[in-house]
Amino acid sequence: MDGLSLRKVDLHCHSTFSDGTFTPSQIVELARERGISHISLTDHDTVSGIEEAIKRGRELGVNVIPGIEVTADTSFLGEGRRELHILGYHFNPDSPSMRELTEFFRKSRIERNRELCFRLEEEGYPVNYDSMVDRFGENFGKPNLARVLIELGYFSDRERAIDFLSSLGVKRRKMDYGEVLDLITESRGIPVVAHPVTLRISHSELYCFLKRAKERGLRGIEVYHYRHKASDVKVFREMAEDLKLLFTGGSDFHGKNKPCVEFGMLNLTEQDVSFPLNKE
Repeated sequence: MDGLSLRKVDLHCHSTFSDGTFTPSQIVELARERGISHISLTDHDTVSGIEEAIKRGRELGVNVIPGIEVTADTSFLGEGRRELHILGYHFNPDSPSMRELTEFFRKSRIERNRELCFRLEEEGYPVNYDSMVDRFGENFGKPNLARVLIELGYFSDRERAIDFLSSLGVKRRKMDYGEVLDLITESRGIPVVAHPVTLRISHSELYCFLKRAKERGLRGIEVYHYRHKASDVKVFREMAEDLKLLFTGGSDFHGKNKPCVEFGMLNLTEQDVSFPLNKE
């Protein structure tokens, strides 16, 4: 297959249904504009934007793969500022297992957001929960709060604002990664470890974790991501091939909430991923 006929893909992005600033329809329109034929909308903790994205995709000839991104518990890895994000693809959004998964994280996010806004008000910042919900919806995240704090003049950039919010020590309930894998699989989906650099463990520890997780139902690893250096990509792809895991990639586009990350910026094609672009 020559380069002109390769289909472009971006399998990781976020809309206004979580902490992005583009609607699902706008993301699909952007994909069409940039010649990206296969995308996945992977909003945090919710599948609410998928129907809109698929509908607009059909109108514009863009294949939209149902997706989600959730944050699993990392306490089994020991102390440290670690994040284990799991992507789910090609699942049935209406299945009982997916409803169980999203309902757990919906409640967990609301609890965390209420506490964060309460702490901010205690610290003297004019940010309250109801106003955040009115503007962003109940599934808002730290990037939305960071944006408001920047607009109010308290911080000059997103990273400092996010670090401040994290320093408040407000945690949210997370699900065991094995249970996340089970629920995605039961939804007839494909679970994939997202941007493994955020686990902040060595390559040898990551390999051992991926091997254990595969036994629990893990199907893939996100090899290509804006946080990954060329050396990371090489190692992660070798791990995926050795463990017979699928490898995926995506920009992790959030619109204005991550202004340095452009949709499709990795210029990935179907040859860069070993992933079923159409439903199995």
